[in-house]
Amino acid sequence: MELRHLRYFVAVAEDLSFRKAANRLHVSGPALSKQIRNLEEETGVKLLERTTVAVSLTEAGKVFLADARQLLTQSEMAVARALQTQSGQSRALRIGSVGIIATDFLPLTLKKFRDRYPGVEIQFVEMLPLEQLEGLKRGTIDIGFAYGQDALANSGLRSLCVVHSQFGVAVSSQHAWAGRKSVALPEIRDLVIYSIGKEPRSVHQEDVCGFCAREGFTPTNLRRVAGFDSLINLIAADQGISLLPQVLDLKNQGIHIIPLEESSNYDFRMWAAWNHQSRNPAVDYFVHLLEKREPS
Repeated sequence: MELRHLRYFVAVAEDLSFRKAANRLHVSGPALSKQIRNLEEETGVKLLERTTVAVSLTEAGKVFLADARQLLTQSEMAVARALQTQSGQSRALRIGSVGIIATDFLPLTLKKFRDRYPGVEIQFVEMLPLEQLEGLKRGTIDIGFAYGQDALANSGLRSLCVVHSQFGVAVSSQHAWAGRKSVALPEIRDLVIYSIGKEPRSVHQEDVCGFCAREGFTPTNLRRVAGFDSLINLIAADQGISLLPQVLDLKNQGIHIIPLEESSNYDFRMWAAWNHQSRNPAVDYFVHLLEKREPS
């Protein structure tokens, strides 16, 4: 039995809904249901009553819930004591740079972490997303962030989805489309389209080109920019458009993100990633805070 199983059970018990708990934990409903079944099989105790319309705790489940909460609290205290006795690099939590997309969740998570572990220094390390995966393997950072459906495939790293959104068309507030409620992807074929990243492999460009190819066309005027700030300035100046996650709020920068028709076909996910072999005890608690946060 792992602490993860206890966290999953507590989430379901608190929400009395597999769907709500799965959203909160950023896992699929079937995966969560399987973990709870595994927990019941391992303990030999029926913890939940399930019907097609409701979930409720058995009497044994109510007792187990109280003990599970206590165990999770004790595990957090154990991490705190370990952090207090650690020295050197373990007194710091090194996080790969993540950009504006994290403003939705990262500040609150960092505040909770600081409140719990004021003696641990939080350090941000400037790295491109692909560099962060290597940094996690080498131990130069503790927490990294990656984008895309297959970003962590075969990486050997553990991960948690922290942002799930859909791509939309980012245009200037002065653009003729600014008032539209939706756009069909083929409409952007002949526009100036910007993608982020001038490194040999750009995840953003791969997403843009992949979506277009799936719709049967190739952009005729695709341009690459080095960073997010350049992208925003060019779009705001009505020099072109881009595909960006709808979760971003760029109205103050003079940019509207218009939903794409059939938006579920244009998925965006951002993952927090970490090396399970890390000996920095701060990693486990930071990941625990990410698991507890409300989904984006």
